[in-house]
Amino acid sequence: MGTIIEACNEWGKLREVMVGIADDLVIPEYIPAMKWMTEWGIEDSMKYGGLKAEEVDPDTIAKLREQLEGFVEALEKWGVKVHRNIPLRYQEEREFLDDTQKGCYLLGGAGFFRVIGNTVMLMGTNLRLPARRKQVYSIRPALEMLLRDSDARYMSMPPASPHYSEDDIYLENGDIMLDGKSVYVGISETASNKAGADWLQRFLGPNYTVYTIEKDSSVFHIDCLCSLTRPGLLTYYPELVGELPGPLKGWDKIEVYQEEGEKEAFGANNLTLDENTIIMANQYERVAAEYRKREIEVIELPLDMCIEYGSGSRCLTGVLRRDP
Repeated sequence: MGTIIEACNEWGKLREVMVGIADDLVIPEYIPAMKWMTEWGIEDSMKYGGLKAEEVDPDTIAKLREQLEGFVEALEKWGVKVHRNIPLRYQEEREFLDDTQKGCYLLGGAGFFRVIGNTVMLMGTNLRLPARRKQVYSIRPALEMLLRDSDARYMSMPPASPHYSEDDIYLENGDIMLDGKSVYVGISETASNKAGADWLQRFLGPNYTVYTIEKDSSVFHIDCLCSLTRPGLLTYYPELVGELPGPLKGWDKIEVYQEEGEKEAFGANNLTLDENTIIMANQYERVAAEYRKREIEVIELPLDMCIEYGSGSRCLTGVLRRDP
């Protein structure tokens, strides 16, 4: 039997994933679409944009790597098969779109691709931030090696223009949640937009229904603010997420609120390993307590530096295979 690539929901037993790397990190130059970043992050982008992160703050990047590898170890300990993308190989790849926005970020595995059913949607060329689009050259060699002996359908999103504009087609996996034939897409001014959600509906066809959920633009992706934890249970920030679509209104809800002094709203950015197990950042104990009340085993990890760089446990993970 060849490689099985399949995902139909957010909670089936996790079997195989792609996790990013901390290589080649270059601090992105600031553009208005990055207004979701912390005050510290915006200041760094304005001051150091275009410089290698490891040269600017080597201690921070060392901590980031340590947390990332600890996350990979936790997945493998639980039995998940983990693949990694590769460093950029050529100068042309490293400098791709640098005339529009310098920067490089190969960390967030969820941003690499999306599996819906047995269709693999390659993402990268249509991400809103031009600096993130070069990641496609890091993921393709690793991903396509896995697809060679699979029966998965493989396609690429239509590329966004090198000239940044608000009205292009943007669709990012951090904004996509899946429940069978129902697909939920978060839209805002920071990542995916309605044009991206409309494109996804046309591509998937009439057997799927794509619902949109508006989110606050102070946060990058909706997976920071809302997650489908298991059938009938979601975790979300009601103050930062717009009206939920009809199919989700009757679900049990764990409500999360941004506390005073909390830099970023990442309390819903959690990775379900199966219906009774979840992996999450250890700074959200109040959320972990709600999971435990529902008899969900919680694996807590230090991920604060990954979150500073925009990636919680869900962001770090490109799902290749879940049980139905």
